Amino acid sequence: MISSPGLGSGLDINGIVSQLMAIEQRPLLQLSTKEAKQQAELSAYGNLKSALSTFQGTVKTLTNSSLFTGVKASIVDSTVASVSATSSAEIGAHQIEIQTLAQAQKIKSESFTSSSDIIGSGTLTIAFGTYNGDGTFTENLKKASASITIEPDQTSLANIRDTINKASIGVTASIVNDGNGNRLILSSNDSGLSNALKITVSDDDLNNIDNNGLSKLAYDISTGGTANMSETVVAHDATLVIDGITITKPSNTITDALQGITINLFKENPGTTTSLSVTKDTTSVQTAVSTFVNAYNELQKTIASLSNYDQVNQQASILTGDSTVRAVQNQLRGILNSSLQSSVVGGLSTLSQVGINFQKDGTLLLDNNKLNASLNDPFKDVSSLFATNGFAVKIDQLIDGMLKNNGLIDGRMDGINTSIKDIDKQREALSSRLEIVEKRFRAQFTALDTTIASMKQTSEFLAQQLSSLPGANTNN
Repeated sequence: MISSPGLGSGLDINGIVSQLMAIEQRPLLQLSTKEAKQQAELSAYGNLKSALSTFQGTVKTLTNSSLFTGVKASIVDSTVASVSATSSAEIGAHQIEIQTLAQAQKIKSESFTSSSDIIGSGTLTIAFGTYNGDGTFTENLKKASASITIEPDQTSLANIRDTINKASIGVTASIVNDGNGNRLILSSNDSGLSNALKITVSDDDLNNIDNNGLSKLAYDISTGGTANMSETVVAHDATLVIDGITITKPSNTITDALQGITINLFKENPGTTTSLSVTKDTTSVQTAVSTFVNAYNELQKTIASLSNYDQVNQQASILTGDSTVRAVQNQLRGILNSSLQSSVVGGLSTLSQVGINFQKDGTLLLDNNKLNASLNDPFKDVSSLFATNGFAVKIDQLIDGMLKNNGLIDGRMDGINTSIKDIDKQREALSSRLEIVEKRFRAQFTALDTTIASMKQTSEFLAQQLSSLPGANTNN
């Protein structure tokens, strides 16, 4: 029995079927080619969306009207102070003289041999306020006094330091060795006259005013008070003169002398003034506009790479002639080339008025000098040109519509994805049909093989029979 295809007939059945199936499979290859093209289109649309999103980020910066109201502060002598400004600051110039810096009070104890020396137990009550010239003490109502209990097992100098610091009441304790002994240093955390320290003691030895036990840490220099500690740094307010007006503040950081201006004092310089200027901050706007122009040009490069036709090589890009890409370009250019309606005297209506113009290749070119002149012209409202209902707002809204779900680009991508799913279904159906076709081909050629093999056997039999007849080998 013949068991191998073509063995009996000599036919190359596998080769014949393979060649026939190669022809039958051409529609399957066409589907794969179509799918690859559509996958490439999906990737191209993804690149377009990414470029649009990047461009929109620069657009959103220009929709913020506060960008155009920014101001900056500067000071001529930066060794005496630094200055900064918020948008609420008024543009102008000021003369400033720094007479004194604010200081936080510091006081010291007597000298002790070691930080482990025993002081005493009891309660320390610390108040903050001002020592007046008449010998009275006016408590700072904004800072409540606080009491600290020194337990009998925590009476060393180091223990008392740690207990005060753990209380976190606005006083910092430290121990300084001055070469002759160890002293407890108490510092008010806040500077200014109204933050001087007043320390009263409830001593466990029942004598609160002597110089023994915990009473060694008493400090009250008001009339009738007990002061066993001494002052090393005097509490002091900052004093400065702005435009001839004397200003006193408890801190060296001053936020309320000039509206919207923060002044950080560094150094006293009495008798000498320096200039403080508040000007319009155009740098941020210039940077934002320049970034906007560059991002638009990068978007155009992306669109060109996806849709241009290469005349030299006569090669189309993946989205050449695509209506969605044309729509994106045309709608953006339409807004950029449009004119706003402005009812403001000296108002701006076109981007070219601030130095933004189209070039022949479709990209934008920024004239920084023209933009700067517009920003410094008090009669030109650059803010309304971009923000409010200006160009940046309109472009931002347009791109939102393009990028949103079911928007211009997503709608096109959804259509491609649907087509790819349909191709998968077609491929599955075609593959099933091709299996049946191949089986039919094999069955047909196997039958032909069998028939030819049978005919060959019959022919060989007849030849044998004829050759055995009398005279079959006699020459005529």
